[in-house]
Amino acid sequence: MAIKEEKQFRFTWKMGLVVFSILIVIVFLAFFFGIVKKTCTDEECFSDALKKCGMARYLKLQNYNYYRYTIEGTRGDECLINVELVKMALGSPQDKIDLFEGKGMTCRVPKKELSLMQSSKIEGMLKYCSGPLKEAMYQLIIEKLYTLIVSNMGQIIGEIEEVMVGGLEGSVVSEA
Repeated sequence: MAIKEEKQFRFTWKMGLVVFSILIVIVFLAFFFGIVKKTCTDEECFSDALKKCGMARYLKLQNYNYYRYTIEGTRGDECLINVELVKMALGSPQDKIDLFEGKGMTCRVPKKELSLMQSSKIEGMLKYCSGPLKEAMYQLIIEKLYTLIVSNMGQIIGEIEEVMVGGLEGSVVSEA
């Protein structure tokens, strides 16, 4: 009768070192390619990441609205930043919730401008952005301007008439 030899798997320190090295490389690549982003819990952490264009996420409460900022990293000479209005303030009118909530925009900020940027000043970043959130902001501005003009139409027409009549009288006097 032949005796069957069983080969047992032995985990050696060399294999452990190889497995550990592979795990370190995988974790490094996950951070490098943005699969895993640093999650900031305060303004200072996010501002530091923003200045370096380091990949990070930040959920921020601003004017009782929740915004999610995500720095995607560098693309050429620009820093790619996504901004999403996650949740509107309690008590916001339904039409504004429908207009803004869940909408986002992508901002391509030149790296040389990053030192001047602050996440709390979204308006400073707006000229570098495009997307549904920016369009919604402009739509609201246009609606407010329209309402303002219509509500003051009588006063505006009166001032135009004064300017035109005053201009006509001045031109008649100067011709004489």
